[in-house]
Amino acid sequence: AAAGKGKGKGKGSGSDAVPSAPKRMRTRSFDVLAQSEKGEPDEAGNPPVSAFPVREETRVQLAARGITHMFPIQAKTFAHVYGGRDVIGRARTGMGKTLAFALPIVEHLAQDPPRRERGRPPLVLAMCPTRELAKQVAGDFASLQPSLSTLVVYGGTSIDQQRQKLWRGVDIVIGTPGRIIDLIERGALALANLRHVVLDEADQMLDMGFADDIKRILDEVPAYKEAAASGGKKEGSGVQTCLFSATMPRWAMDVAGAYMADPVTVNHVADKSSQASVDVEHLVLQCPWQTRAATVGDLVRVYAGTRGRTIIFTDTKKDANALAVDPKLRIDAKCLHGDISQDQRERTLESFRGGSLRCVVATDVAAR
Repeated sequence: AAAGKGKGKGKGSGSDAVPSAPKRMRTRSFDVLAQSEKGEPDEAGNPPVSAFPVREETRVQLAARGITHMFPIQAKTFAHVYGGRDVIGRARTGMGKTLAFALPIVEHLAQDPPRRERGRPPLVLAMCPTRELAKQVAGDFASLQPSLSTLVVYGGTSIDQQRQKLWRGVDIVIGTPGRIIDLIERGALALANLRHVVLDEADQMLDMGFADDIKRILDEVPAYKEAAASGGKKEGSGVQTCLFSATMPRWAMDVAGAYMADPVTVNHVADKSSQASVDVEHLVLQCPWQTRAATVGDLVRVYAGTRGRTIIFTDTKKDANALAVDPKLRIDAKCLHGDISQDQRERTLESFRGGSLRCVVATDVAAR
């Protein structure tokens, strides 16, 4: 169980659905930006955003969100992604992987004149294991460059609305593999113009059974088809492939071999100092199964109090259901896992964000 008071100290990014353009920045944002423009690393040694080829308008927008310095995975992969190299990035969830590929891709696309033609196929395709992660990634892309048309696609929502948006033309598509395949098979999603393909949380997509779906999607990309016919992807094929994952199972290595050309590997997981945030306190308590709910409830009350928000992770959906309704927990909690309807999941997340719901019991897959 993880419990904390108020907001975290990190400078990461996150969002819901595909947001509109960022709100007008306050004066303080420019003060923060001015500090980062000095070109000095922060206390953790992370380089400032100004040290990278990022447009001023993007730096201002990031500063408004409290992002003035790059996390290690972002700093180490930026030049490679920005330069069009195939990249394998290894970092744990919460280390800033989304911005590691979204920021350099957007900055690269911003060099070209905006596309306005109706029915234009996407330049970027990013695949994610869950709806929630897909929405977060889409939100980050959209907030970085509102002039780029970003569409998030996943099951449980109207496919007709998604088809209509694709027919109007988009620049970036982010989604779950199942819905992406549906749109390809219906002739709504064309992959001929792709410049960037991203596999986010690749190990989790494997765990959730998406391996075959991902291969089907990649095999629909003309550049990959040509590469397969000529014995493998070569540099200069026109499509950049980025794979981000905490682990590299055999399947991920096979994907890298088949769809990547001389990829650069940035392994931030191997760095022991990066495996956990310095702002997180870890407690390990052994207790009998029958006292689990009461013990977790006591922990939440001690560490989160009456105002903090808490996420409790369980191994299975059954465990999540049982714990959330256990009277010994003595906390108003709701479940978040794959068997919960999409509408209910979104209502639960919105209540948790807004503070009306203080505790969520989730499986680790749903948490992503």
